[in-house]
Amino acid sequence: MIQALAAAAAVLLAAAGAGKLRSPAPAVAMLVNGWPVLRRRRAALTHAVRAGGIAELAVAVAVLADGGRAAHALLALAYLVFVGVVLGLLTRGRGTSCGCFGAAESPVGAAHLVVDVAATAVAALAAARPPGPLAGLTDQPAATVVTGLGQVCLLAGLAYLSITALPATAAARRHVEESA
Repeated sequence: MIQALAAAAAVLLAAAGAGKLRSPAPAVAMLVNGWPVLRRRRAALTHAVRAGGIAELAVAVAVLADGGRAAHALLALAYLVFVGVVLGLLTRGRGTSCGCFGAAESPVGAAHLVVDVAATAVAALAAARPPGPLAGLTDQPAATVVTGLGQVCLLAGLAYLSITALPATAAARRHVEESA
């Protein structure tokens, strides 16, 4: 089960990295809105966000291909950084999109914190006792591979929806209740 959870965290990280490469502006806006002192560094932030996206993709590939302690430790570190960013934004009261997935709206909230803390814990647990590469599934019968990959995709998809669609849906509900 740890292998599926860690792989799902890696897939989610890959989606975030790809989103930042494709559209770094939302993540740059989040950084500037959360920490106004960075406003003068917008051009440098764009390069830094893209470099971060490349790093996220590299960590995700390492976890999925290698599955060793170092890869999982880097995955835990990536999510720990996200925990720090989310806590920083929440304590400053900045109701901004995190820019996690590029152009996809993801208002920072409790769901972000829960997903990031859970992913940090899973990755740390996998680093302490690495489950091995996801590629190890290829030694299994096809049904096991399909089931394992299905679990990974389902878990990553649920995590993605919990930090994109769920907060947006909750905000829309509050808006309807307030205007009624």
